[in-house]
Amino acid sequence: MTMGAKVRVSFASRPGDEAIENEDFVAAKEGTVVVLDGVTPMDRTDTGCQHGVAWFARTVGTQLLQSSHMSTRPLADCLADAIVRTRDDHAGTCNIDHPDSPAATVAAVRIRDGVLDFLVLADSAVVLDGAELEVVTDHRAGDVSRWLRRRGERPTGPAVRSYRNRPRGYWVAAHQPDAAYEAIVGSAPVDGLRRVVLATDGATRLVDTFKLLKWEEALDDLTSCGLEAFLDRTRDVERDDAARGRRHGAKVHDDATIVLLSDL
Repeated sequence: MTMGAKVRVSFASRPGDEAIENEDFVAAKEGTVVVLDGVTPMDRTDTGCQHGVAWFARTVGTQLLQSSHMSTRPLADCLADAIVRTRDDHAGTCNIDHPDSPAATVAAVRIRDGVLDFLVLADSAVVLDGAELEVVTDHRAGDVSRWLRRRGERPTGPAVRSYRNRPRGYWVAAHQPDAAYEAIVGSAPVDGLRRVVLATDGATRLVDTFKLLKWEEALDDLTSCGLEAFLDRTRDVERDDAARGRRHGAKVHDDATIVLLSDL
């Protein structure tokens, strides 16, 4: 699809498990692109929410797109509004204070008046290919795991999750609007950019998990071979790794979504 008069936007998205709805969300409109990655709950039968993670990511993402695509307000303000509206949509039917209530990571960009604004909350990524390559992602959940290990504690899912949306922990979009102001934000002149990528962590594994590509190589692969081929390669590497008895995290495959902005 095209964005405005010039920028071209391409995307691809795959579920990690064909039996489970894809919990990533991607949408674009009039200079804005949003990508959300629903956080996998520890127990899908015990989240306090009757709607589910995919609904949550889709609702926050839609609200964020509507709030920001023609707005001059900071993206963090727009995300805070999206969180509040989503919270209000299901506070009457669900226990939003449940420790494993649905949540999502967020990556967003907005092009306006020759400037690209970006926002990243948790471990999705925005990659800016300009005079220098800038990779924007949030490693605080990983920092919690490393900190627990240094204390001699196992970084189990419940242990790490107990630091969600709290000081010295990590932040995701859940029901607290203050989390939006913990996001990494910034801006760059559009005329200094060649390409921009937004990706969930399931789509960045060739770079940051398997270390098979550097981001410069990944960008060239995306441009020359296409996004679907890039995700195909990711799945092939994941399957090969699992066949060798190696596992990176609890899942062989994760939901994977990648967006490429070109012709900037």
